[in-house]
Amino acid sequence: MNKKALSLLASVALTGTLIAGCGSNNNDTTGDSEDTVTLRLLTTNPLVSEESVDLFEEQNPGIKVNYEYVPSSDYSAKFAALAASGDIPDVFWTQSGFYTDQIKQGLTMDLSDELQTMDYEGDEVWADTFVPALLDNARNVVKKGLGEERETYDYGVPFTMTTIAVMYDKTIFDQLGIQPPATWDEFMANNAVLKEAGYTPMSMHNNWIDWYPRLFWDQYTREELTADPNAFENGTMNFSSESVKQGLIAFKDMWDKGYFPENGITADLQAMQQMFVQRKLGQFLIAPDKLEYIMNNAPKDMSLATYALPGIAGLPSRSLGGSSNVFAVSASTEHPEESIQLLKFLTSKTHFSGVDALKYSNSGLNNIESEPELSQFLSGFTNAAAGGFSPDILVPTTINTEISTAFKTDLLPNYLLGKYDLDEVTEKLQELYDKTTAK
Repeated sequence: MNKKALSLLASVALTGTLIAGCGSNNNDTTGDSEDTVTLRLLTTNPLVSEESVDLFEEQNPGIKVNYEYVPSSDYSAKFAALAASGDIPDVFWTQSGFYTDQIKQGLTMDLSDELQTMDYEGDEVWADTFVPALLDNARNVVKKGLGEERETYDYGVPFTMTTIAVMYDKTIFDQLGIQPPATWDEFMANNAVLKEAGYTPMSMHNNWIDWYPRLFWDQYTREELTADPNAFENGTMNFSSESVKQGLIAFKDMWDKGYFPENGITADLQAMQQMFVQRKLGQFLIAPDKLEYIMNNAPKDMSLATYALPGIAGLPSRSLGGSSNVFAVSASTEHPEESIQLLKFLTSKTHFSGVDALKYSNSGLNNIESEPELSQFLSGFTNAAAGGFSPDILVPTTINTEISTAFKTDLLPNYLLGKYDLDEVTEKLQELYDKTTAK
């Protein structure tokens, strides 16, 4: 997609955001009538923005929403502090790794009955508005994390069909004589060319450091875990299984080849975004909801495009994501009816068609189409979604907060740096898994 066209689309989105920010003070209760209900909304997904809140409040004058955004890297600590103080927001963002803990602790409302009521627009059953595979994906996270004996698995609803794809500058690819890869060998060959030309070939940053091993595991362990999805639970597989080790070895091989940024272990998302727009980073493995900064800051002569990452073991490529972003209602909310109304709005066509920044997203709702030019740019994400999704909990490093945090902040970084060897990492993961599943 041409950068000039992207800039125009991005400027529209940015203008809407600035107007929303200037026109709404969500912490100001001055002038609220006695009949106004005030809700709190906590999100780490920037696509749910103050512009979203303004649109909802405009359509629901009896409800005021106090909006709070927290970076994803700070979410775990923030939510833990809120839970400890009994101060959980009425509606909040979550995902696998946090979600099952929150359900187990009784912090989320059972939405199974509500999903059978009419949606925000009032012309369809709420559950029927989602792409079925997306809602199933959200339910499977609960089944995998908490077992299949529960009466319900609906404690939250998916927000967007999250996919990840590789973004690149066609200008650089053309200059170097390389094409978007169709195979893993072609992908690695491109990385070698990019490195030789002085670019850091691929993005990596601290909060997404586990993306690569999880993608590799989806290839290397797929046959075993398709044959026996409960292999980890029944002990026929563990973290020392050869297919699990293969994924970690492949990740370290890319690190050792210098295909990731030297600061990738400690760098945050914004550092990667800056490297990309400065043309220091050749390719960016990214989700659509993180595109806006690049759209607003990329040089005018950048010609951006995306492709689906090929499978490392030659199997059809599946994306991480699916229902990675979930919104839930607090079980302790004093305003359940209004909280459900807000949740229905967040997952409505009204929201996805009424907020400019959501043009970059894949809503996961039935019968929503993007603009043709934008669809062409986002084709990599579309192709990644068409291949299907790796289960959120495959090799169980995302089964709960404790093991996910240890994997991303201790085990993987120290493995890449050579402070832990492969056996130490797999043994520590197994200890954590045994500990958490024994609770």
